[in-house]
Amino acid sequence: MGKDVRIQGGHSEGGAVKTIRQLREAKGWTQLKLANEVGVTPSTVYNWETGRSEPKVTQLREVARIFGVSSDDIELEQEPEHVKSAA
Repeated sequence: MGKDVRIQGGHSEGGAVKTIRQLREAKGWTQLKLANEVGVTPSTVYNWETGRSEPKVTQLREVARIFGVSSDDIELEQEPEHVKSAA
């Protein structure tokens, strides 16, 4: 599992900042469903959720719109150091 990167000062409901995975799971969606909504592949969503890549600004805005939060309220995963060094 990727290590969460915390963004301070979240503005979402209750002040909680959430990852894309948490937002997706709270809605009961699969990676495939989110991918279809955003217009990307399921592997792209997987890569966002594991910290292998980050969404483009336009994609992040779309994810935020879909889940009804600010893009500032979405925390991005960071790939674990041991995975980076092995790559």
